[in-house]
Amino acid sequence: MSRIRIQTTQNIELEYELAGVGDRLVAYLVDLLLYGAWLLLMLLLQRETSWLDGLGGWLVALYALPVLTYQLLCEVLLNGQSVGKKLRRIRVVSLDGRQPTLGQYAVRWVFRIVDDMIGSGVVAIVCIASTSRAQRVGDLLAGTTVVRARPAAAFHETIHASTEAGYTPVFENASLLSDADVSLIREVLNLAAAEPGRHEAIVRKACAKTAAVLGMAPPDDAPGFLETVVRDYNHLTGRQPD
Repeated sequence: MSRIRIQTTQNIELEYELAGVGDRLVAYLVDLLLYGAWLLLMLLLQRETSWLDGLGGWLVALYALPVLTYQLLCEVLLNGQSVGKKLRRIRVVSLDGRQPTLGQYAVRWVFRIVDDMIGSGVVAIVCIASTSRAQRVGDLLAGTTVVRARPAAAFHETIHASTEAGYTPVFENASLLSDADVSLIREVLNLAAAEPGRHEAIVRKACAKTAAVLGMAPPDDAPGFLETVVRDYNHLTGRQPD
């Protein structure tokens, strides 16, 4: 399976497994089934009830808007995943290592017209199969791609449990970090948890950079240090992970 290395703005290189054409096609077909289920539901409601008839032109919007906006809303609200992508455990990522912005999701959404509707998806399949980063037209213009999502990590649950009332931060200056710094640390930790032993160098580099911001020497237990820093940051700033 092809992999991609993404150089973040913090000069840390993350490595992901690219989602193949098959996974993306299955995810797309699942989403198509949801579109069909919605349209079937609306048709049944319109046939069995009379209250939809009074909507006039708004009835067209009620049919079309959920289908047209589904992919954009899902990717924005579900961290780069639609229902189909969740089932196939793939997600959209930005090529700069950050979580995609609303603008990037919007570009991908707009260019679905080219990718999915022209030639019944042939354009998308050809682009994904022929580009080195498995990108369709929308991805190329948005600066994104689709990768295999890491397994659900217990790390997020640990943070929630550790920021309850009475929690005492270990590193009081963890608030010096930025949201982008902490987002990257969490991504590094979850990559390491998903593939043990593969990302040790990345974890050590993230540890060294984080320790430098906090004005201290990098500790020996890099993963434990980074997890503690994220918990402390969430507690000190009042933020919670996604």
